[in-house]
Amino acid sequence: MARAIRLYEAGLRGYFQNMKPDESYKKLQKELQALIEKSDQSGQRSKIKKQLEKAFMAAWQFAPDRLRLGGKLNVAIDQFRTKDGTCPRGFDHCTYYTGVNDQRIIVTQPYHMACSAILQDLTLDNGVCPEIIDATEWAFYYPGRANLHIVKFPFGFAKAMQDFTKKLAQAKIDDSLCQIKAQNARLEAYG
Repeated sequence: MARAIRLYEAGLRGYFQNMKPDESYKKLQKELQALIEKSDQSGQRSKIKKQLEKAFMAAWQFAPDRLRLGGKLNVAIDQFRTKDGTCPRGFDHCTYYTGVNDQRIIVTQPYHMACSAILQDLTLDNGVCPEIIDATEWAFYYPGRANLHIVKFPFGFAKAMQDFTKKLAQAKIDDSLCQIKAQNARLEAYG
């Protein structure tokens, strides 16, 4: 049974990763892009963007993040630091959704950011990481300029980030203690 579920999920994942927008969606994207490039402020831009987002949500079977847990997860990501002390990259122009079984999903639309960079920054030491899908052809923030990445987080990811941060802090403390002990040993040797 578990094998059948994994095969089914793998099939869905492959299906979603190969989804392409239809011609009506592409037409709306071109209209939005033209309005953005003309710096149009008539309200038509916002209307088209909302239409695109609604069609995107329907195609990908996403629901609004009614509990705003995706936004809270994004705050945790902003506060998170990678092993080299940097902030995770690529979380720009974000929208928040839920997927199957209330899975947390953040859609980010950064300029010139590869999925691999986001994945590298969010892969924890125990291998826990989100699934990231490059769906740039579905962009609705600035089609043609911004990428669109769907970041699907496993349950418990925020807790796993906290645990990683604690382990990293403890490792820094341990390293500092080792350095102090080594320095004391050198001082005693010259003593």
